[in-house]
Amino acid sequence: MVEYITGINGTGKTRIMCEACINTANESKGNVIFVDNSDKLSTYLPSNIRLINVSDFAIEGATAFCGFLVGLCAGDYDLTDVFVDSTVDIINNNNTDLDDFFDILTKYSEKTGVNFHFAVCDKYSLELLYQSN
Repeated sequence: MVEYITGINGTGKTRIMCEACINTANESKGNVIFVDNSDKLSTYLPSNIRLINVSDFAIEGATAFCGFLVGLCAGDYDLTDVFVDSTVDIINNNNTDLDDFFDILTKYSEKTGVNFHFAVCDKYSLELLYQSN
């Protein structure tokens, strides 16, 4: 399953993602990862959630980021959920079709059972929208 929340900056996407991640980690029988482009949440997220700062890696574009996420799954067979904040900032490519990106991860999720959750900054969505593929 691939879910994502969209909205403009300052609508509370990060807070919602963090709360959902913590709740998922408390209920999950496997591992949960939170991916962000900084370490700002290191003191907020509990130690049972692995926080990965993608700025420590040379990720440029949606293809590289998709490979990175699939690599995380391949390296951890106990992984159940991956939460990604600041998706557009991480991809850092305005030419990327996010629908294609989410379609690829939806197919991978169906094969592996790993759930992906994204926060996407959308300057055209004034309110928070939840969507699932």
